[in-house]
This record gives sequence, C-alpha cells and structure tokens, in this order.
Amino acid sequence: MVFRLRVVLAIIILSLISAGCAPLVQPPAPSAQPTEAVAPAAPAPEGAPPASGGVLVRAMTSEPATIDPQGAPSSGLSLVLPYLFDTLVVRDTDNRLLPLLAETWEVAADGKAITVTLRSGVTFHDGGSLNADAVRLTFERFKAKGAKSPIYGGIQQIAGVEAVGDLTVRFTFKEPAANFWSTISMPYAAILSPASMAKAATDDKAPLVGTGPFTLGEWQAGQAITLLRNEAYAWGPEMVENRRAPYLEKTVFKVIPDAATQLAALQAGEVDVIFVNNPDHLSKLRQDPSIQLQEAVLNSLIYLGFNTKKAPFDDPQVRRALAHAVNKDEILELALGGVGVKAFAPLPPTLPGFDPSLAEHELTYDPARAQALLAEAGFARGGDGAWTKGRQPLKTVLLTSNRAPNDAIAALLQSQLKAIGVPAEIQQLDSKAVMEATAAGKFDLLLWRYDWNDPDALNIYLGSGRIGSTNRVAYSNPAVDKLLAQGARELDETKRAALYVEAQKLILADAPWQPLYVPLDVLAFNTRVQGAQVGYMGRLLLNDAQVTR
Repeated sequence: MVFRLRVVLAIIILSLISAGCAPLVQPPAPSAQPTEAVAPAAPAPEGAPPASGGVLVRAMTSEPATIDPQGAPSSGLSLVLPYLFDTLVVRDTDNRLLPLLAETWEVAADGKAITVTLRSGVTFHDGGSLNADAVRLTFERFKAKGAKSPIYGGIQQIAGVEAVGDLTVRFTFKEPAANFWSTISMPYAAILSPASMAKAATDDKAPLVGTGPFTLGEWQAGQAITLLRNEAYAWGPEMVENRRAPYLEKTVFKVIPDAATQLAALQAGEVDVIFVNNPDHLSKLRQDPSIQLQEAVLNSLIYLGFNTKKAPFDDPQVRRALAHAVNKDEILELALGGVGVKAFAPLPPTLPGFDPSLAEHELTYDPARAQALLAEAGFARGGDGAWTKGRQPLKTVLLTSNRAPNDAIAALLQSQLKAIGVPAEIQQLDSKAVMEATAAGKFDLLLWRYDWNDPDALNIYLGSGRIGSTNRVAYSNPAVDKLLAQGARELDETKRAALYVEAQKLILADAPWQPLYVPLDVLAFNTRVQGAQVGYMGRLLLNDAQVTR
C-alpha cells in the first residue's frame, strides 16, 4: 500500500545516509501523479459536453472569522479564499509557477525589481476592472493592515509598488526577495477590488471582493457558506481544462467540526467531499465503492512545540529532555496506523532546504537521556517518581485542536511523558481557540501542524519577528534569524538551501519543536463528483467539476 511504501522508502533513505551516500540538499518536486493505491477523481464522460449546473457540498471543520485574505490565518479561511479571489500567479503540482492575473513578468538583473504585466479583460465581482492601481492598493493595504497574516514577512520585503501603466505594475525591493513568488502565489496574496477596500475601511462588515471563479452567496454563521458561480469568469489557470466560468452552480462549505460526523455525512451522501487524515476512516473509505480517494501533497509537518517563554520550558535542557521522551515510531504505528513518515527536521522532505544529514542532529527517543537532562536542569525525582525543582513540581498541559488524529497522538504523548515521570494534562480546543491561546502565550506544550510552500516557513513559524502570531512557541535565536534573513535574499537555489540547513541545525539544538511526522492526507469524494482535481498544496480545483445527483 502507498502509505506503507512511503515509510519503507523513508527508512531506505536513512539507511543510505548511514552508509555514506551524499546528502540530498534540494529534493525534486513532488510528483503530480497520484499513486496506484489512490484513485483519482473520475473524468467527465467522453463524447458528451459537460452538463452545466450541479451543487457541490464540502465539509469544513471550522469557518473563518471573516473573509479577509490579509487577516489572521485559519483553516476555514485558507479553504475558501481560492474560490473567491485570484492571485497574480499560481503553482501547479510540479511546483511550476504559472500566470493567473499576471500575464507576463520581468525580473531585473540585480533582483531588486520585478515588472508585471496584468491580464486584460479581468473584472472584479463588483464590476470593477483589474488594473495596476488595484494591485498597488492591495499591497499597500496589506503592508498597513496585514500584520497577522502568515505571509506578512514576505510582503514587508516589498519596498514599493508602482503602477507604471494601466496594466503594468512594478515591485521594488531593497534586497533581492527569493521568497517573493512563493509569497504571492499563496491565496493570502489575493488581489482585491479597490471599491471593496474603500468600503471595508469605513465598515468592517463590508465584504472584500475578488475576481475568483465563485462569488460569496449566503453565509449562515456556524452552519454553511454558499458560493455562487461567477458567470463572468474567463481567466482560469493553465492547469484546468475549463478556464471559463465553473460548471457548478454552487459550492457549499458545510461546517462539521467532528471528523467522524464528516465521514458519516460523506457516506450518507449529505456531503460530496471531505478531507481525511484519520487512518481508520481511510480504511473504511477504501472499502466503499461510492467513494473515490485522491492524495494531497501539502508540504506539511506535525510537531510538538514548547512554550519557550514560560518556565521551565524556557530552559533548552528541559525541552531537550521532553523531546527525548517522545517515541515517534509508536506514534506512527499506534496513532496513525503507519500513515505518514517519521520526521527528524523542521522542514518536510518536499521543500528545498531539507537535508537527510539533519537526522544526525535529531533528539531521538531515549528515556534514560531524558531523565538525565532533567536532573542536569536542576530537577530532583522523589520517591513517588515526580520531578520537582525547589517546591515546584514538573507538570504540563498539552494543548491541541480537536481535529483528528490529534486525540490519539496527544494520548500517546501523555503516556510517553508519564513514563519519564512528567504528568501531562490534555487540553483540546477548536483551532481558533488554540491560535488565540498560543498568541497570548497561554500554554505549555503544543501539538500543531503547518503547511507551507517555501523554506521561508522556518521564518514564518520560528522567526523572532513572528512571535505573537505564527511563531506560536515564542522561539528567538538571533543567529537563526540572521540565517533566515540571508535565505530570504539569496537567489542562488543551492546556496539558499544550504543556509536553511544551517538554520535547522541550530533549531534542532535549541529544541523549540520536536518534529513528529510528515502527514499523508487524502481528499475523499462521492463518485457523483466528476472532474474535480487536487492541485498544489491540496487545493481542490473545481473549474472542471460537475455533480450528478
């Protein structure tokens, strides 16, 4: 089976490293083709034109607080954005950069200016036309208001945005920005209607408007968000066959927080698409002839994070000790059913900057070493097996979201920490509440996940400038910040990857995270869905989709 095979391949790679093979500095981009064990979505029947119409219902775990591409991140926000808004460029599953609202671009020899020519004939949902001023105003608003966005650091690298013609815009930089394209291909970099931005400036309830293939319909808070086909759409990306208005009349995002309830709704035909990362659910769906599965490559990592600003986890010795208590093999086998690949570095294997040699710096499972490090950190173990420092007992609260399979992973982490004498209480909240708690520093340990398309993920999630937002563990190391800043400016791909490898060595020594595993996620479709595609970063492309009922 595909998931078992990937685990075996990971083991083979590590065995080759130990045998003296040269390290892979920049792995190839992930394959665009689904593996044998994962069936792709069925194509439209041959010989007949696709029928216009149909409604697709997709389950979502949580809804966004507001639909603002430049606002604070959430799973619900990133799910909805690509349908309502377009970016200047997009990436396909081979990581190739493709035009969308941008038609062509030219990069200055020194890397400090990029001139973009926009596609003509593009209109916003409110009737306004796409032009260079709309792009300029979008990025000016982002620099002024987007501090909570995960791509804010990348946006801040832009020194200026100038409209040099009706459809020509020039971005300038004080230093070359190696992560510019990765930044603006994310859905958070969507281009906004100037009229909607003006309205939102005086009315925080006024919706922002884009140029996407769907428009915002009814939003029933806590229940569903309905998107309507944009009849004027005629500028779809190259990786879809239908580059005009979608065939679907509507797309409905139904709020269903519980993964088991989502599974039941899919099998009952109440929803058409769900995201699956629970091995038990995958096993059931593989046996269901009414369901088709398609793998999603998301450049993701699941990690155990430590609140580095809160005692005793502000002590690297304590963080290393608890990291050594973690048995990743047990997590992979018991909590995940072998679905995933054990991680040893802060970057997943699909991103430049990942290097197998970093396995030498991993804090491996070693309960004896964990207890020795606690003793070195000044803790003493009493007759009851509990660790104390002075009169303060060592105990912790493990915070995570209520999304599967976090409950099973958290239970195993709790057991593993207990085995070295550290009691851990599990606290599960919805994703929004977890993000609020971590932003305020109100946690001890964090079981969390990130998905990103560039090695600048290290800066976004561990850079000092992101403390209080995406750097949830409040980690700060000036030497790491310096390497990450150099990586963001370095245009030579080999040199850039090497900078991220050096940064990861320091991060692994400081242990703000214990990397756990790289997930393998799947989108499950009812067989009545035809023509849907899983694109880059697991985004579901609906331009060619149809639903027959």
